[in-house]
Amino acid sequence: MPKSNQTASPDEEAIAKRAYELYLQRGSVSGHELDDWLEAEAELSTEASLRQATVQPVVRRRSTRSETHPPSNRRV
Repeated sequence: MPKSNQTASPDEEAIAKRAYELYLQRGSVSGHELDDWLEAEAELSTEASLRQATVQPVVRRRSTRSETHPPSNRRV
């Protein structure tokens, strides 16, 4: 299934990589696989949410009439 860029959830490969890093930081002590996985998932989800929240939509400034039309030769 294709991943959408609109979601804030990391993929399993990224979670597994981060969980392995946490395992190594713990000194390669087994028995904490679920804790490492959940912590990695939470960290990556938070990072993805923050990145998504900081993306601002493009807002175009409305041009004024003088910018869109050249001055006319009419006298008032």
